[in-house]
Amino acid sequence: MNFTKPILEIIRERTSSRTYSGVSLDENIKEKIKELLESLELKSPFNSQEGNIRFELINVPEFNPNEKKKLGTYGIIKGAQNFIVGAVKKFQFNREHFGFLMEKIILHATDMGLGTCWLGGTFNRSLFSTKIHKKEDEIVPAITPIGFSVKRTIKEKVIRRFIKANNRLLWNQLFFKHDFNTPVHPEEIPDYKELLEMVRIGPSAGNKQPWRIIRDTERKNFNFYIVKETGSYNQFPPLDIGIAVCHFDLTAMDLGINGNWIFSEPQIPRTENYKYIISWSI
Repeated sequence: MNFTKPILEIIRERTSSRTYSGVSLDENIKEKIKELLESLELKSPFNSQEGNIRFELINVPEFNPNEKKKLGTYGIIKGAQNFIVGAVKKFQFNREHFGFLMEKIILHATDMGLGTCWLGGTFNRSLFSTKIHKKEDEIVPAITPIGFSVKRTIKEKVIRRFIKANNRLLWNQLFFKHDFNTPVHPEEIPDYKELLEMVRIGPSAGNKQPWRIIRDTERKNFNFYIVKETGSYNQFPPLDIGIAVCHFDLTAMDLGINGNWIFSEPQIPRTENYKYIISWSI
């Protein structure tokens, strides 16, 4: 299933919707979503094998009354009657792989005029894992509600202000050349300005934007890193880097900029606070 608009427009249009109409999607729209989930090429730069990940549309009206009380969204999501849930097999880059493909689905949903919201921690993982019949060798890293969003409530506006939902780090905090001490500025790489901007405005858990990119001007690579985290948050940066890579990948294709993804860690000094993930080579 192809996008109907330029991906730059869709990425800019995407926003996290937390309040929905309370009405389940009609059968025609649900069929379109199922068609998307079934037709989606289940590949990403993190894994070339197929069949190691799957996504399903889950309908809340089909839950029993007790289950409906235990969605576990803690008031953050209101009125959602449909969710997309994914399960991925355990392997080295499973969360990055999941993040890439879930974001691709979310961008397709945005293109369809539907609201979504990444949920990585605030949902009943056990309940949704049961609904998708999670296997022992799988994990369910995140879900998203999907439906028609409505005007934001005062509570949602407060939540967005609290989590700084509209804030994004500046270029000089995210993008560098040669090392982590030398920021790269948009005017220095005009051919790739939109590519990196689509990464910069991407969503992330807690809006922390843990990705960092170093431009190797000699080898013409873009090297992707994540800021190392400790504690319960450390499960989210791999999902976030999957989102960043998805935005970069789709934008490059849309702009006709050719390159390929490789795993080739460069020799860069003072990277103890960062973890190398992947590189894009022109």
